[in-house]
Amino acid sequence: MASVSRRQLLLGAAALGLTPRAWAAADEDAHIVSNARILVGDGTEITGGIRVRGGRIEAVGPDVTGGEDLGGAVIHPGIYLAGAPLGLLEVDLEAASSDTGEGGGVNTPHARVIDAYNPRSEVIPVCRTGGIMGALVIPAGGVVAGQAAWLRTFGDTVDDALIRAPAGVCFGLGHAGTGRAGGPTSRMGVATAIRDLLEANPAPEEAAEGKKPKRAKKDAKPAEKEPTSTERILHALRRRETKAIFAAERASDILLAIELAEAYDLDALVLGGAEAHLVADALAAADMPVLLGPVTTQPSSFDTRFAAYENAARLHAKGVRFAFRVGGAHNARDLTTEAGVAVAYGLPRPAAIAALTGNGPGFWGLDVGLVRAGHEATFVMTDGDPLQPRTRVLRHWGRGAELPVRSRQTDLYERYRTLGKR
Repeated sequence: MASVSRRQLLLGAAALGLTPRAWAAADEDAHIVSNARILVGDGTEITGGIRVRGGRIEAVGPDVTGGEDLGGAVIHPGIYLAGAPLGLLEVDLEAASSDTGEGGGVNTPHARVIDAYNPRSEVIPVCRTGGIMGALVIPAGGVVAGQAAWLRTFGDTVDDALIRAPAGVCFGLGHAGTGRAGGPTSRMGVATAIRDLLEANPAPEEAAEGKKPKRAKKDAKPAEKEPTSTERILHALRRRETKAIFAAERASDILLAIELAEAYDLDALVLGGAEAHLVADALAAADMPVLLGPVTTQPSSFDTRFAAYENAARLHAKGVRFAFRVGGAHNARDLTTEAGVAVAYGLPRPAAIAALTGNGPGFWGLDVGLVRAGHEATFVMTDGDPLQPRTRVLRHWGRGAELPVRSRQTDLYERYRTLGKR
């Protein structure tokens, strides 16, 4: 029988989802890692340990000792990608592998990314090996692209991966709202279509104010029509039960997002925000967060003429809340490098860490993205500063269970590295 090295044995176990130090998320026994440098995810750092029980963080800090000594390694929360079509796209140039948007209509608020999300996509483990443990998955295209959802980058089914759905309705302002057959071709048309849609779908309690339904007969009650899926999500939007996510790059489009949010009392965010620094005062006054990025967006179109690497630093200086994102699924692993660029151009490092981890989920009040007691035990161990491109993820845990640090890329590397030695 051929001999098997310890490394090969561990790689085989990882491929089966097994690790020598796996923590069972349902296990009620406490598990501890200690002697770590912990980036909390809100911009602060502490030294100490983490005690996990039942998939959640029970305690964190210098008083947590014992368990597995990490030797001063860096621990930070899972990184949460604040807006990308992750899990909706496998191969860029293969249309059959893309479910990023529903092209059959101009307005599709009833379209749900959770109906298309593939938790077994090979793109997802690549992101996870970069420390990304969750993402706001967004649809694209048209005036109203559909419903976003927060999903984990681990779990074999959508239910396993799901954090929150719907997380918001995605609107396209500027040229993001054009391009669908039969849809508007200008900013005027996009804005008009959004106003018409919102005004045609007020919350039922708003529609009932000052109106009494007509009765066909004296004693007959008005028939109650069951709302459609489109009406239900738009009613939730108007009640502020879900968010409006406005894709907007140009400063004037961002101001339009603020105007629409105020006019229709929407709980809104901006997605993209290449020129957000030009209207930082207005964003701060409206307390509207920005799902910002890519940081390295270039002034390569009329929508991004005033893009600047200092964007994040200028927003931070004005008190605008933001979380980082990248534009696509395949380059999501560049997210920490993008945050590093923002730091190089003036953003304080603690603010960058927060924008990678706790900020995005925090806009929704989710209990992920922070190494804090009571939060989900999803965190990452690295061999250095997470903002440095050469820093590697050594281990990571999702809901208390240690996950294999592997992807199709690492599998291919190991396969051909071994073949090359024969």
